[in-house]
Amino acid sequence: MGPSENQTPNNNEDEHHQHSQYMARSTGPRASFASARTTSTSTTLTSALMGPQPNNEMYSGATFETVPSSIVSFHHPQSFQSSNIFGTSLTSSSIGRRGRTSADIDRETDSAPLISPSREISRSPSRNPRFNFFTEDQINSAEGTSTLENTDFNTPWDATPSYEQDKIYASSELNSRRSSIYSNFSRRPSLSHSRNHDFHENTSEYGTSSYHGVPLTRISKTRDDTHNYEQEQQHTMHPPEVYQASTHSSSSLSRYTIADRIPVELEEQNDELMDGTRSPTHSLSESNSDRSFQESTDGGNNFGTESETHSHHKKQAYQSSSGTDSQNEYLKPKYHEKLYPNHPTDLYYQRFYIAEEDLVVGIAGYKTSKIRKQVYNLFCILTGGLLYLLFRWLPTYKVLFIGSKVPLGRAEWVILENEFGDFDIQSIDRRWYNRPISTLLPIDDKEQENNDEVYNRHHYHHYHHVNENNPNIPILISFKYRYITFIYSPVGDMFKTNNNWVDPDWVDVPSVLRGLSSAVQEDRVLAFDKNQINLEVKTISELLFNEVLHPFYIFQIFSIILWSLDEYYYYAGCIFLISILSIMDTLIETRKTQESLAQMSHFSCEIRVFRDEFWTTINSADLVPGDIYEISDPSLTIFPCDSILLSGDCIVNESMLTGESVPVSKSPASQDTLYQLIDDFQNVQISNFVSKSFLFNGTGIIRARIPHGQSAALAMVVRTGFSTTKGSLVRSMVFPRPTGFKFYQDSFKYIGVMAIIALFGFSISCIEFIKIGLDKRTMILRALDIITIVVPPALPATLTIGTGFSLARLKKKGIFCISPTRVNIGGKIDIMCFDKTGTMTENGLDVLGVQLSKPISHNEFKFGEFVQDVHQLFSKISLNDCNSAQDYRARNFFMSLLTCHSLRMVDDELIGDPLDFKMFQFTGWSYEENFQNKQFHSTYEERRKTPTLPENIDIIPVVVHPNGKDPKNIFIDNDPHNFLGIVRSFEFLAELRRMSVIVKPNSDDVYWSFTKGAPEIIAEICNKATLPSDFEDTLQYYTHNGYRVIACAGKVLPKNTWLYSQKISREEVESGLEFLGFIVFENKLKPSTRDTLDVLQDANIRTVMCTGDNVLTAVSVARQSGLVKANHVYVPMLTDAVLEDEIPILWREVDDQDNILDGRTLKPIDSFSDYTLAITGDIFRLIFSGGSDIPEAYISEVLLKGSVYARMSPDEKHELMEQLQKLDYTVGFCGDGANDCGALKAADVGISLSEAEASVAAPFTSKIFEISCVLDVIKEGRACLVTSFSCFQYMSLYSAIQFITITILYSRGSNLGDFQFLYIDLLLIIPIAIFMSWSKPYDKIVKKRPSANLISAKILVPLLASIIIILLFQVIPWQIVQKMGWYLKPVVGGDDLVESSDNTILFYISNFQYILTAIVLSVGRPYREPMSKNHGFIIDITVSLLLNLCLMFMDPHSYLGKKFQLTPVSTRFKLFIVVWALLNYYVQLYIPTSLKKYFKKRKSGKKYKNILQEKSMSFVV
Repeated sequence: MGPSENQTPNNNEDEHHQHSQYMARSTGPRASFASARTTSTSTTLTSALMGPQPNNEMYSGATFETVPSSIVSFHHPQSFQSSNIFGTSLTSSSIGRRGRTSADIDRETDSAPLISPSREISRSPSRNPRFNFFTEDQINSAEGTSTLENTDFNTPWDATPSYEQDKIYASSELNSRRSSIYSNFSRRPSLSHSRNHDFHENTSEYGTSSYHGVPLTRISKTRDDTHNYEQEQQHTMHPPEVYQASTHSSSSLSRYTIADRIPVELEEQNDELMDGTRSPTHSLSESNSDRSFQESTDGGNNFGTESETHSHHKKQAYQSSSGTDSQNEYLKPKYHEKLYPNHPTDLYYQRFYIAEEDLVVGIAGYKTSKIRKQVYNLFCILTGGLLYLLFRWLPTYKVLFIGSKVPLGRAEWVILENEFGDFDIQSIDRRWYNRPISTLLPIDDKEQENNDEVYNRHHYHHYHHVNENNPNIPILISFKYRYITFIYSPVGDMFKTNNNWVDPDWVDVPSVLRGLSSAVQEDRVLAFDKNQINLEVKTISELLFNEVLHPFYIFQIFSIILWSLDEYYYYAGCIFLISILSIMDTLIETRKTQESLAQMSHFSCEIRVFRDEFWTTINSADLVPGDIYEISDPSLTIFPCDSILLSGDCIVNESMLTGESVPVSKSPASQDTLYQLIDDFQNVQISNFVSKSFLFNGTGIIRARIPHGQSAALAMVVRTGFSTTKGSLVRSMVFPRPTGFKFYQDSFKYIGVMAIIALFGFSISCIEFIKIGLDKRTMILRALDIITIVVPPALPATLTIGTGFSLARLKKKGIFCISPTRVNIGGKIDIMCFDKTGTMTENGLDVLGVQLSKPISHNEFKFGEFVQDVHQLFSKISLNDCNSAQDYRARNFFMSLLTCHSLRMVDDELIGDPLDFKMFQFTGWSYEENFQNKQFHSTYEERRKTPTLPENIDIIPVVVHPNGKDPKNIFIDNDPHNFLGIVRSFEFLAELRRMSVIVKPNSDDVYWSFTKGAPEIIAEICNKATLPSDFEDTLQYYTHNGYRVIACAGKVLPKNTWLYSQKISREEVESGLEFLGFIVFENKLKPSTRDTLDVLQDANIRTVMCTGDNVLTAVSVARQSGLVKANHVYVPMLTDAVLEDEIPILWREVDDQDNILDGRTLKPIDSFSDYTLAITGDIFRLIFSGGSDIPEAYISEVLLKGSVYARMSPDEKHELMEQLQKLDYTVGFCGDGANDCGALKAADVGISLSEAEASVAAPFTSKIFEISCVLDVIKEGRACLVTSFSCFQYMSLYSAIQFITITILYSRGSNLGDFQFLYIDLLLIIPIAIFMSWSKPYDKIVKKRPSANLISAKILVPLLASIIIILLFQVIPWQIVQKMGWYLKPVVGGDDLVESSDNTILFYISNFQYILTAIVLSVGRPYREPMSKNHGFIIDITVSLLLNLCLMFMDPHSYLGKKFQLTPVSTRFKLFIVVWALLNYYVQLYIPTSLKKYFKKRKSGKKYKNILQEKSMSFVV
């Protein structure tokens, strides 16, 4: 049984008229959905209006969340600048050379780049590419493609929201919703279109019918047959008669019954292809193409022919005789030209732009040189694996050593390098496919586009047939990178993706409903892979292998082997045990993290799908694009893929994407929707129009309703796996953007400096050893030991200890971090940006009250008193009890509160937008669906015989009525006048900023329409005579005081019939309205908002609001919260520039419109400096779009003085983060939803106040939804940064102390003993390093931020001074002890006999230096608690000092004395050592610190500080 059995179209004439309309305009761009040509049918619940810009706040205009805005964050190239990544221009001379070697340039054909810039493009400052393998010129001039068609990293983007574009371009014919890339598909008739045309000859129809539902279909019908077929198709689900074509053709539609994908021509060409005797111009694809053309014109009567059967048997025989080896032979790259003679491959490298991640990747093709591979293997064996390790750490050199450059089409493997320098190697997968490229990748069929007349004349659709632009693909060549499948296209000679592939035949709704065949499903599994988001979870052995071969552990292994050879068995054994425990801990944590993320990402369920004309149950992993499945199955709770709703309606929870648990209604797609879907998949994002029917993967199903007369609610799969929105979200979490924090960069440089010092010490030691005549073995071992001392193996581990403690403390406070490196960055935050609604203010809005527009004369209105109790608005007991004009207006206003909303009842619970919920709750009435107790009376003349409207069967109205259980209710519950039915809804659209309903009372033959929305929008569609005279003043009062205002209006429809109410257009409903009043909502600040902002401002951290709300409301909340303390706030407006170079922006003060800023300097004309700026989204786009000639100084001034950014879309928030980073701000952002997801990821420190999966991509997530968590992140960040700094310096000085000790002893041919090393490293250093990191953050945030610069004179000079002090305090006692009578001279070269006075004295002194240096470096305030509160550190230091004293006064002849290899020292000298150690402490405490003041930076390295400094100096002058 088909999915639409028993389904009868609501209006066949309308459908026929609609098809005719599309055919009539198939020769030109299709009109806008908002045009008057769009008609509403009886089943239309929403207006066919679309808006490509997603928004995030209800009725706020620019930012209502109609589309989950995570889609914007994941599918928008985050750069407003039309920029070249490297700053070089793309001239025509470079285009022809893209990706080809110099030898190929002369013979290559002219090819245009993906984007052909019409002007030179300047480098975007937001990009700082770090390609190493590729050169800048190679990436910049390479052929390019993207995950989005016609998109590249330097594509200029029009960031204007759709609601503004509609205003700007409404009267322009150029405002076509059909994208140019798909204009040929839009104009080309589908099957359903062609059936409505008269044609004068028999034609063969191909395409949707045969491609989707029935394999091997050929249809040849006359006009009458076509008409009869159309009627049959509308009333039954059974397919037309099926004819089967030849199975030879790999390009005709018969291919879908061939289980074996190997072309039959392999049998005929086996010998010739193998020995190359066949003409290179005759190939498999050519044979396939020729046969396809013949079959496509022969008609449909070749089913089961003798030749076909004979050929099929011959093929089977050939396959069985040739075997797998012969088949696989043709998969080798060397046969590429044989398979694609018309598409030679000569592109050696390409550029690819992953738009969802704003990431540029270079791709180059390589093959393995067998000779060099063997040489490489030989050298790996000869070097004992050292060459393998070297090439593992430096893979680029391995590529150059064993790889040979080849064109991409003939590559055995590819190398990929992104703009951050991440390098990867992926092998190429080759498998038989044997289908046209259009079934695999989007194609630009220009030839077909230019021949639309031919298509309209012949009336058939063969989009999936082979032609010059749609060649057959015998072999599918692909690889995976970042869970994206890259597929080789012979047409473009480069790798592309099919993430946004669409089948143009999807616009043929009747054929779509017939589902797919198993053969098509098999094809699409090959093309699009399984519908799974399965993250790779490495096995324990893989993790262990990768961890052990890390340079850190290789160095550990080297050190352990070295110590063992030097007979330091105890020490080597302990370090080995610690390393094993460390590796196990790392493996467990890594495995746990991978499994957790994989478990969160994976989803699988059983689902009912329509396949091969039957319903069957399959696993969701087997879904492919084009599948029809049932969403009304009670067992289905989560959508398993991205889908489009075809029948029924549903309510879904998209909090997984939006971060807000606001139910969203979905309505079935019309053919307009499917057309627009095809456009949207070629564009940046899903438009608002399509999103009304788009079901996102991972979103929850709250309710799914089956349409009347059908057995199931249906949806069609459009994207699967990692191509879905959820897949993009998961990839953003798995592959976060790397941080360029200076501390981490400097730490590697610092280790490099230490390594150079180690080599210097190695050289000196070798010279000394030669002088004293040490044997070669001892000399080599001790010299190598110097390296392990100067660069201690535990150095990297100690740097992470402080971060680990900070993460644990944050976790206890409900703050979770997925990027530990961001903790230190949190200590450097200069500016903190906040979203408003749900972040600074409470999520919900409370109704403060309403204000009715009252008549004061015949044609004059004015607002009445502010009413906070709804019973004071209309105090009657019946809605029909009206005695005056004011009563009627109050009644109408009250009815708008009751009905103008989008609430739904699910499981006896009222759900919907919080604003709607609060408004309806304010009325105190009840809401019911499927209300059967009361019947609605019809006034339709032909249907007066029955009191129940026949249409009620299909459209059951929602009913609101008084709540009899409410003690405050004054209305009569059983009064028929008090029952209102909502018979039609026009849902809220962001571009319109309003919603409407049509309402009918139970007992009256009248229909009302009510509209509510943004006040300025409602004022435009109302009769101006009905607007109150104090409209502007009242509105300004509320917005200035931070209230959210919604306006209501309504009217009586001119016809009181049900049919008219279902046919009237939205434009008619929302025109000529009578203004009714204001609803005022209060958005309260969260308790901690003001205090948090005060703390940040006292710490000299700038605070900025970034919201989608109205600018006046935003300014009011900013003042109320204390974010803005300036007395003067200026807002911008566009103005006509008088002079050519004048900036067309006028800045006026909020409270005094006559007070303006200087147009160039942005300085107040009046002499005061206490002012700030509030920027709106349209002005932000004008300033930062890159297309305007606005001076850089002006832009910088806006960024430096701006405190409020209002009407900002998600992309504009993201761009703001990048613009602030260009001024060298360390930016923090705190938001509560996925509409902030882009900004959360772009900021240096993103803190999400949401548990939604989309916000998990933020580095920090707080379970306590207060902005006070920002203070904890900053405090912990500062403490962690100081701790890491201290640990780094301590490990450096520890190395220096031990290096000096060893160097002195080496000069005498001696060394430290095994137990002495063990005592120093295990009992002193490791506990000190751990407890140093245990310090908690200081409870106050001071103005000065901690330094993150390791490589600076201010740090290095004091460090060098400390090393000199340490050297002096070791050398002087060593020189003194040699003059003592009890002095014992060392034995040269004896590792077992290190007993000497030199050894003992230096051991005693260095032990005190290790401890006292830790005390010096353990700085407490102002970033950490005083060390006196770090009880663990105090205990450890005390114990360590006592152990040192015990060792000093221990009998050298005792058991421990012998183990430590100590020698006798006089008591007097021991006391001298104690005093000497104290003196060392004070000298080291004061002298290095005093040197810092001489090395203060005169000029900051941060751009914004230099600008502010220059401004202050100019002000003083």
